[in-house]
Amino acid sequence: MRWPALAVFGILFSTIAAVAQDQPPTIQDPAQLVGKRVNVQRLPLCQPGTYKVDRSHAGEEATVLSAKPSKSPRLTQAMMDRLTPGLRVMMLDQQKAALVLFEFKDGTKLDTCAPFGPNKLMEQLEILPGQTLEPIAQPVASPAVTSPASAPPPPATPPANLLPDDEVKLAISGKGRDHWALIWDKGLMAAQGNQVPLITLFMPEAVLAIRAESAKKQFIRYEPPDEDKRRSLMIVAQGYAGKTIAEGCTSITRVVRVSDLSGGVVKEAYFSEPLSETWKNNFGGSNHCQELRTKFTLEGVHEVKAAARDGEFFVAVFSGTVNTKTYKIKNKFQSKLGLD
Repeated sequence: MRWPALAVFGILFSTIAAVAQDQPPTIQDPAQLVGKRVNVQRLPLCQPGTYKVDRSHAGEEATVLSAKPSKSPRLTQAMMDRLTPGLRVMMLDQQKAALVLFEFKDGTKLDTCAPFGPNKLMEQLEILPGQTLEPIAQPVASPAVTSPASAPPPPATPPANLLPDDEVKLAISGKGRDHWALIWDKGLMAAQGNQVPLITLFMPEAVLAIRAESAKKQFIRYEPPDEDKRRSLMIVAQGYAGKTIAEGCTSITRVVRVSDLSGGVVKEAYFSEPLSETWKNNFGGSNHCQELRTKFTLEGVHEVKAAARDGEFFVAVFSGTVNTKTYKIKNKFQSKLGLD
């Protein structure tokens, strides 16, 4: 039996329309969910204002009461351009993240424990059928510049304060190669992850020695640029990564030195560079995180050290506006660096 062309076209159109209707609405902004009915599935839930986890409402239906933006500071366009495509998508998603509050049928109110971006919410939430998401008015595009209210602008590159040639030669020969220290988060939650949060501190002589050694192994002559010879402290900060993809990982966006936990003397990095990192598990899943490499003038280091109690200052690490960890730079670490 031959089907008329119009009948075939009608069946095909109806099939496409039915499939399209079955597709869940796309979340562009968590604010679109306010007032909507959803199934929270296995989304992490907490009692509002706490980190007390509630698992009893997993997979239940709820109404979205609010979506509070995280106000995460935006990376500069130059920093965004250095990221891999996958990490760039993740960072853009995080900049739209919001803390979502739900009300369940029994009257219980729970939030998402932490801000979630649109992509993460699409993975974890099911929007109940028959609902549409109204578009959110987008602001006029403007350059990606962090405002003073969200994060202080990085100071200008300091004037040249370089190691003398004789010290540079000694460092290249290997003297001072051990002037670096690694400090990791020994907290219970950090220990249960796949990747422990940590910072690694390098003095300029260690940087020169390590890079000279690496160049030698590649049969390359190492001619250190002025930046490698600058009297500075390099700090590389790495965030937490969970054991599962759902647990995610933490991208580091800012590192700062402080004399004490009240913020008596605060020094920003004069140089900050994101380092792309991909974490994979044994099942083929992956997460894209960001480490951060920063540099501080030694003059500023000594200023913070002088204001700190017993000379033991702190390094605070941030993901957006969240202080993920504050490390105490004890005298034993300073001795390892050669700062004492």
